[in-house]
Amino acid sequence: MPKFPYRKAGAAWDRVFRNDHNQNLDDIADDIRGSYTELASHKNAKTAHTSDQIDHGGFSLRTYIDGLYNRIRNLILNADGTNVKEVVDARVDTEGNIAPLLKERLDKEYNKLLRKIERDVNVDDYGADPTGVNDSTEAFKKAIGNGKVRLNLSAGTYIVKGVKLPSWTYLIGQGMGVTTLKLHEDTPASEWVIINADPASGNRNIVVQGMSLDWNPERQGGVGATGGIYSSCLTFAQVKFGIVREVEGINPGLHCFDVSAPTYDITAKDYTATGSKYVWIDRCVGHGYGDDGITTHYSEYIFITHNVMTNPSGKAHKKGASNSNGIEVDDGSKHVWLIDNYTEGNVRGVEVKAHTEWPAPSNVHIRGHESFRDVRSYDLRHIGHHLATDPWSETARDVTLVDCTAREPIYNSLYDGLEPKALVISAYQRVKIIGFTAIGDPTYDYKGKSMIAFQYKSRKINVTNLQISGFKKAGYDINVTGGDQRTDDVFISDFVIHDSAQNGIGIGGGVYNVNLNNGILHVASGTAGITSPNTQTNILMVRAYGYESAAVLGGQKHSVVPNNVKGGFRAASTSGHVLDKTSAVIATTGGCITKGPRNVVLGASGGSSTTASRQAVIASNNSHTKGDGPSRVVLAANGVINDNGYSVRGGYGSGSASTGNTKWELDSTGGHIRGTGRVESVSDFKDFAEYFESADGQKIDSSYLVALEGEKIRKAGEGDKILGVVSETAGLVLGGAAFYWNDQFERNEFGGLVYETVIDGGEELSVPKLNPDYDPSLEYVPRDSRDEWHVIGLIGQVFVRIDETVAVGDSVSAIEGIATKAESGGYGTVMKIKSPYDAEKGYGVAQMIVTPQH
Repeated sequence: MPKFPYRKAGAAWDRVFRNDHNQNLDDIADDIRGSYTELASHKNAKTAHTSDQIDHGGFSLRTYIDGLYNRIRNLILNADGTNVKEVVDARVDTEGNIAPLLKERLDKEYNKLLRKIERDVNVDDYGADPTGVNDSTEAFKKAIGNGKVRLNLSAGTYIVKGVKLPSWTYLIGQGMGVTTLKLHEDTPASEWVIINADPASGNRNIVVQGMSLDWNPERQGGVGATGGIYSSCLTFAQVKFGIVREVEGINPGLHCFDVSAPTYDITAKDYTATGSKYVWIDRCVGHGYGDDGITTHYSEYIFITHNVMTNPSGKAHKKGASNSNGIEVDDGSKHVWLIDNYTEGNVRGVEVKAHTEWPAPSNVHIRGHESFRDVRSYDLRHIGHHLATDPWSETARDVTLVDCTAREPIYNSLYDGLEPKALVISAYQRVKIIGFTAIGDPTYDYKGKSMIAFQYKSRKINVTNLQISGFKKAGYDINVTGGDQRTDDVFISDFVIHDSAQNGIGIGGGVYNVNLNNGILHVASGTAGITSPNTQTNILMVRAYGYESAAVLGGQKHSVVPNNVKGGFRAASTSGHVLDKTSAVIATTGGCITKGPRNVVLGASGGSSTTASRQAVIASNNSHTKGDGPSRVVLAANGVINDNGYSVRGGYGSGSASTGNTKWELDSTGGHIRGTGRVESVSDFKDFAEYFESADGQKIDSSYLVALEGEKIRKAGEGDKILGVVSETAGLVLGGAAFYWNDQFERNEFGGLVYETVIDGGEELSVPKLNPDYDPSLEYVPRDSRDEWHVIGLIGQVFVRIDETVAVGDSVSAIEGIATKAESGGYGTVMKIKSPYDAEKGYGVAQMIVTPQH
């Protein structure tokens, strides 16, 4: 610590005075030493000042940090699918300096306004009357002058014929409902309560804060909107850097707050050139508006935050046809943020729309909005671009809804017959919806309509985290419109529909690109969870409970929602390629490939592949289908090639794949079965048999011996040549004709089938020729289902009915179909008596070995 030498008073001084003086010097030295100690502590202290005490570019550091924190929390990042869009122009000020962020530029412009202010005055000092008795218009003109003024208003009501604000003006009252500007009785219907002074050339840096604006529509016996941008409470037309905060709009003929260009009729290519830019409407309230509460036209970089817009009058429209909205982002608007607003009692809570001849709003972000009892909570549309005959909209793009709520949409007499809906999207493309909640009134009659509608040529709609409940008297919770003006490319994931409409999600005809992923639909009693006239919807991990049918797809009812995936499909495979949208590679290794439509390689390896149409390689290695024809299959094979249409092959071979490795084939065209090994029955079947028809058309019971009568059979008698026995134990049966009428195909004189050549899939096939007498409309009953046809065992071991004369080792003859001992010659040889003769039954049973009699 530095030393502070001082000189003591001389002895000539009075002792008391000298002592006091010396003590004072000691005290001064101690104070200086203490100051240096405190200064050193201050320098080293971690919290020497609070952020409220530090100035940062006109703001306290606390204000700056809080603003930055809230901006990060509320950040919405925009991308077009290829790269992140950074709007550089919004960060460049009038001097050409680039601000790091748009919000910092707005803050600097606000501070610039404060620095530009040369006068801080009260309008009352210029003769304004806050009692609401006298006209204060001239006082406002004098007080405002050419701007660069902070004009303070007192509590009370000021009667004016409209207030015009030049650039660099800060108009501030004592608060909504405390300070009111009200239009004078003689004010023309076209006037505003407040407008910027020079819409034609534009103004900048205007702030309006803390007051109510009463358009006074009852003046002159009742006035209304006159058209164009006129007749609103507050209009910013071609204003840059405007702020409207904590202002109430009361009963305007048109809008409470309008951010616009000088005209609504703009056809220029650069349609935002004369619009407003960098305007912030914050914490405002509006009601009784003839058209919309807040609206924007041909303007960009508009921030609409924390506002409440309720209960319009709709008087700017014809009775029963009032499209009066809480917040409307209208023709030609760009880069608009709606954050944490509330609407109630409107025709549309939030509408993003354009008229036929003007461009649609784009890059609009709606976050944290709540719509309560508006007819249509959220409506995105471009009028005149909806129908199949209308041109496609080239501007209706890029709208985001985040954490928005639609609560109890209802009918409203402002717009007779307009169906209540939580969300409607028409003509817009690239719409992103994240965290949307729709809550209905279970007792309200929604007249069987849908509550969310994706319609009228809208495209590329992505919905994530959707919750719907309470619309019990609606027809559908979600409807994706089909037909000539259909919607397509809709993606809905992570959704919950609970205790809501009779049908969950309805998909229209001709809609082929809808994905439903990871959702649940659960009602107490409903008709169908998901409906579609086709099976083109991709569905994964969706459940439905309480409906008569979980899903109705392509006319087929499903008790559970099926997982349904279209397009080329590869699953549970380490490698491989699917080269057609209707083919699949499943559970494979080794680079398997499906090259044609309707192909599958399943449970295979070794580069197995398919070509052409309707091909399969299953449970095989290094096996292939080849050729241009359809319907080839390789099954349970190694190194096998199938080049034969309408066939299944299997086999085994080492080395390169080849047709020569085939060991068996099923031929569908001729019905042939070919194999290089034996055909073996491994069951306990005993005999070889053939079908024969009874002579009298009646059934002959099992184990009777039969003889021929012409080409038919009867029970064998004395002296008959025995053909065989009615068998239940045949291992191989011929002549069944189980699949078709025996004479369905033509035969030659030797009984062989007559073949003809047909072209199928570009390949020549030889197929049996139909008999011209064949009638395919008649139902064919297979022989094994008809009493007159019998399986007759001809060779092998058979079971035969016997009388009391038969013993082991005997050959037999027949009496009424029952075997009796033959004295000589005879039929077969008895191997075993299975059941001794029973006089009550009239027969026993023997097991015999038989061969044809000669």
